Amino acid sequence: MFTKLKNKRNRSVIILFILVVILPWIAISAYTLVLAHPRYVSTSDVVIKQVSEQGVSATGISSLLGVNNTNREDALYLTKYILSNDMIDKLDAEFKFREAYHVNGADFINEIPSDATQEELREYFKKRVSVSLDELSYVLTVTTEGFEPEYALKLNQAILRESEKFVNNISKDVANEQLAFVSAQAADAEQKLNDAKKAVIDYQNQNEIFDPQVNAQMVNQVIGALQGQLSSLRTEERQLLSYLNPEAPQVVSLRSQIRSVEKQIKDEQAKLTSPRDAKLNAKTVEFETLKAEAEFASELYKIALTSLESSRAEVMRKMKNLVVITSPHRAEDALYPRVGYVLGTSLVLLLILYGFIVLVLAVIKDHAK
Repeated sequence: MFTKLKNKRNRSVIILFILVVILPWIAISAYTLVLAHPRYVSTSDVVIKQVSEQGVSATGISSLLGVNNTNREDALYLTKYILSNDMIDKLDAEFKFREAYHVNGADFINEIPSDATQEELREYFKKRVSVSLDELSYVLTVTTEGFEPEYALKLNQAILRESEKFVNNISKDVANEQLAFVSAQAADAEQKLNDAKKAVIDYQNQNEIFDPQVNAQMVNQVIGALQGQLSSLRTEERQLLSYLNPEAPQVVSLRSQIRSVEKQIKDEQAKLTSPRDAKLNAKTVEFETLKAEAEFASELYKIALTSLESSRAEVMRKMKNLVVITSPHRAEDALYPRVGYVLGTSLVLLLILYGFIVLVLAVIKDHAK
């Protein structure tokens, strides 16, 4: 009787071992060795750098990689973009994911259904494309999987191509936005300068005079010369009156010359200070005002141009490029499935599960007694 119970218990243990360990492990082995498609992997390493950081300095490889300068947010933005719906849609139009990742339906774990929805396709894409960020160097590692090595390589290359466009477009948009305001200021300053110059030229043409101040200086010189002449004539008059009668012809003639010079002086002075319109003093003030406005506009324009050039240099310095550190390669051997790892790990786990079940059954049996 005891022998029968022992044999029955042994059969139960064997059956349990077959059900829990042998059959599942055979199923896993069959899937791994027969059904699972080989998956080839292509990887690349990239980093976003500013144009001003492109040169290699004495600080070594850390400077080349932009460890101290590359913004972590740039790498995160690019990661988001690579896994975004926009990127997936662009790549799907070129690589036909539903066709490439659906062979015959046998690999039900790694294949995508041929009638997969767009949402399912996007989730599947994130299983075949991964992006990891090195928090120390901000280097992005892009990994792509494909059922064919050439497919994985081209997919990785396409991701890098679209990523480079994304970085360039973002840099250009930011640069254009920064330059737009400064360029508008420079254009406005140039227009004001042109208007001020035109106002000066129009004033000169309307008044038929190049520079009222120069004309006023010439008039003052004439007045000065006439006043000198007048002073000489009056001195001569006093000398004549010292020994001639005021009615003497010489005195009368000299006084006539004095009156003529005095009239010329008054006429010249009238050109400067007469209350009537269009006199040189008023013209000089108006012209000097216009000229000062033109000079001020010229200085503003110079400042605006300097600011524009500085902004352009700053924008160029901050422009960012995608630098490929490690180019994607064509895999010679499939990385997945890792047959030895899968079979060994699954066997260990099944044995652990079997031991746990046996232990639980033994505890239950002891309690039943």
